[in-house]
Amino acid sequence: MMTKDSLEPVTADITLRPIRLGFLVDPRDIGSIRRVMRIATTMWGGIMCPIIPVMKRLPTSWSGNQISGQPTQFSRGYIRFFEPDLLVQTKSGQLDAIGVSEEPSWSARQRFYNFDDLIREDHGMAADLNVGTNISHIYSQLFIDEFQFQKRVDPQILHFSKGSANDTAFFEAAFGYFPAEKRLSYIEENYRQVFVAKLKPPSLDTWLELAKGLAGYPLFYTMRGAKIRHSDRSDPSIFIFDPASGTDLIDFWNFRLFTRDVIPVNVHWLEQSRDFILGDIRDNHRLLPTNPNGVMIHTAIHIARSLNMEAVLKRLDLAAAGLPEHSVTVQGWYEAIWREPGADERILRPGASTMSAKSRQVQLTPRGKDSITLQFPVQAPDFEANARGDGASFVNVVKVRQYHSDKPIADALPAATFDCRDSYPVRGGGDQFVSREGYVTFHRYAHDDSYLHLATPKQAIQSWLKARDIAAVPSDAGRVAEQVIASVGGLNGSLVFGEKTIIELLNSMARSRTEWNDGSADEYSDKTATLQDWAKVLGTVHKKMYGQWKTLERLVEDGLLQLGLAPRCPHCTQENWYSLDDVGTQLSCSRCIKLFPFPQGNPDRKLFKYRVVGPFATPGYARGGYAVALTLRFIEHELRGMNAFTYATGLELTHAGGKSETDFFGWYGKDRIERAARDPITIVGECKSFASESFKLKDMARLRELATLLPGSYLVAACLKDELSPAELKGLRAVAKWGWMQVQPSPLIVLTGIDLFGDGPLSHVWEKAGGARAAYLKANRYILDLTTLADATQQAVLGMSSEEVAAVRYKRSRALAVKRARVQREI
Repeated sequence: MMTKDSLEPVTADITLRPIRLGFLVDPRDIGSIRRVMRIATTMWGGIMCPIIPVMKRLPTSWSGNQISGQPTQFSRGYIRFFEPDLLVQTKSGQLDAIGVSEEPSWSARQRFYNFDDLIREDHGMAADLNVGTNISHIYSQLFIDEFQFQKRVDPQILHFSKGSANDTAFFEAAFGYFPAEKRLSYIEENYRQVFVAKLKPPSLDTWLELAKGLAGYPLFYTMRGAKIRHSDRSDPSIFIFDPASGTDLIDFWNFRLFTRDVIPVNVHWLEQSRDFILGDIRDNHRLLPTNPNGVMIHTAIHIARSLNMEAVLKRLDLAAAGLPEHSVTVQGWYEAIWREPGADERILRPGASTMSAKSRQVQLTPRGKDSITLQFPVQAPDFEANARGDGASFVNVVKVRQYHSDKPIADALPAATFDCRDSYPVRGGGDQFVSREGYVTFHRYAHDDSYLHLATPKQAIQSWLKARDIAAVPSDAGRVAEQVIASVGGLNGSLVFGEKTIIELLNSMARSRTEWNDGSADEYSDKTATLQDWAKVLGTVHKKMYGQWKTLERLVEDGLLQLGLAPRCPHCTQENWYSLDDVGTQLSCSRCIKLFPFPQGNPDRKLFKYRVVGPFATPGYARGGYAVALTLRFIEHELRGMNAFTYATGLELTHAGGKSETDFFGWYGKDRIERAARDPITIVGECKSFASESFKLKDMARLRELATLLPGSYLVAACLKDELSPAELKGLRAVAKWGWMQVQPSPLIVLTGIDLFGDGPLSHVWEKAGGARAAYLKANRYILDLTTLADATQQAVLGMSSEEVAAVRYKRSRALAVKRARVQREI
């Protein structure tokens, strides 16, 4: 049963997965790299733990033309891309080196470890993992489920003897070795006994057997029973690297975490591997299943950055192999996964793969108002796991979906990186943080339920800004806009006043205020409108395709209007308005305070009049609240796809540089089942009503100020009028050009009444509007993302040409290329 503290039910997707450790390693310290790869072999999900390079200067093999910024940014870029649940430093000082603080908090206890602290030893007991799940539990369950029974064909499962340093390092990265420490030797012994594993040397012949898929290996069983989800479809890959190079070991290990179907190749065995490589390319070159367009699968050969690509290709001699045309591509560069995603959403970027053991979708009802909690059923491993360590054993990822229009819970949220404070998005009693996958909750034991602490949109936004030393409080206009949106049930409901004639009549009925030169002011109460006034306005609206539902009854139900009686006082002739609840046989005049009888003997139908109520009675088009509501509704609904949107109306921002103000703050993100490739886009802006000069110089300056304060944010200039003045066009063009040319671009989106009052999808509205809007659609057809929308509105509304927009964007790119070249020389 719903209680006063209960909210609308939500859908929760709950996924179990292993803990994802991020190992901080100096790429020149090959010993530490190999220790990390071996410890990963002892962990459930170990193969999915990224290696994060930490260094004072970039190694020579990584100082190519793709690298920009300082080594610290490089390391933090890896962390941002892979989103590890916790960080493990292999040497003291690495966390400080990348600017991650171990401030006293639950996150410091839960999310930071030293490598030597990963193993726990208790008197009289075998050594065990201090965090995560010991892979021996997987072995025991597999023995019970499969390997205790006689199989028709015994699987070939291998472990490896010691070989040369290079051969052993290659197998450590590709297939897995167990730690050499005696205290952990029982894990390898368990592996050997459960699978009757055969001991083989790390040789070319053993590699061929494994590359052909004829045998199992230790790293494979760290993901046994789990599903790996890749962010996009990719062709089979062959990664050629030098196991004597620490940078190559890191590159291969991480490459496997965002690419499917990777075959490792030891460059020292390249000639002997050639026949297998050519055969694999030929086998893969076939029609892509379920594709009707004749698309063929091709193999991508990736050559590690430490190697000379021309020398490797000469040794492979692909040209003489007689391979089918277009069956193979060669890539001598590495995906720049460390880079911050750019402004253009159309550029496809790789995303880190995710691992899940099992999932469950449930309908749950959150509780609370200021502090919202969600009780959810914990998904625990099916195998028996004894948690002995101080840290968690596994995690649940909870993705909350709301399908009602008024969303009290923030759904589009930036990830809580390691430098975020505990207060973002909310401080809860449990161990949790928000990521691009969803909410990540830490668990040690298999128990029935746990609690997730959720944030309201305002809480999430204010706490995120606070973590960046920006204090945000609602402005007076922001409070009115918030009430306007809440009164109609959310952004969808704002369509009820999404007509110019309706807004103009509502504004004419609002109370007014006149301020005189002597400092005094006169305030006039709300005005009224007759049934005939509203019938005239709504009659025109009802003729539109989607306008029939905008009725007087709907306006009353949504809290915009209230019906009452407006008789005149017979003593002073003042018209008085009384709600239906206040009408009696005797009435009191608001001007002369005298009593007079209600005219029961000769009632006039014209006595019935409507008055605006609540925030809609606020003068100045509800302090701009109509423009804010319609702008936010446009952002949330006018682009295709299921998108998550978190917003707050008008905020006053206090920061080190002074004070700023925005009419709204929003996060707009793709609502995906998999982990998002980037954080949601931050959107801020200025919203105006119908003034002839809506955007003044101070508004242009405010937009630039917001972009400087929040680098990479998208800017919106929106107004309810259809056309901008020449001065507004000139000023906004300058802001648009400036925004594209920032190091982190801040594209400007310009919206007018044509867009905000549009009757139907944006493409229909622009075609109907004709002129530059229709011409843009004819040339470009689709507007599916915010970057394209910025480009489109700058051309169609501001009158900029496509060449003019492209020129400032590419000029920025050229400037960045020069800057990168300078940085590389300095490094």
